[in-house]
Amino acid sequence: MNLRTALILKVVGLLVMAFLTIAIVAGCWITRTEDACWKHEAAEAFQKYGSLKTRSEILRSVDAEQASGSNPVEVIEKDPNGCSFGSNGRTVLRFYFDKRNKLTTIQVFRDYIASDYKMVLIEERKY
Repeated sequence: MNLRTALILKVVGLLVMAFLTIAIVAGCWITRTEDACWKHEAAEAFQKYGSLKTRSEILRSVDAEQASGSNPVEVIEKDPNGCSFGSNGRTVLRFYFDKRNKLTTIQVFRDYIASDYKMVLIEERKY
């Protein structure tokens, strides 16, 4: 192998390593950004609904009709979010109530409109 071929292989190898490094860093950055966005969505949901204490207040706030005894009440947020770097992400909320219809728990899930995806719990707060 002559000097020119060795130099070309070295440069190509360094370029491949640089592209792989950039791809890995970009992938990690996107994942961290997406997770932070979902955490922000959960914080907004707790801020929006955390002050409501009864089933009727929650149902009125989310503009939903649910059976009076249904537990949990599951609501899909109407405003789409940009957390999924696509248009298929949505925030799903579950409200749990005690026997006196007082709010006990709010769970916030991330959901993707995909066939084989299962909702993932982002955060839960008990009241």
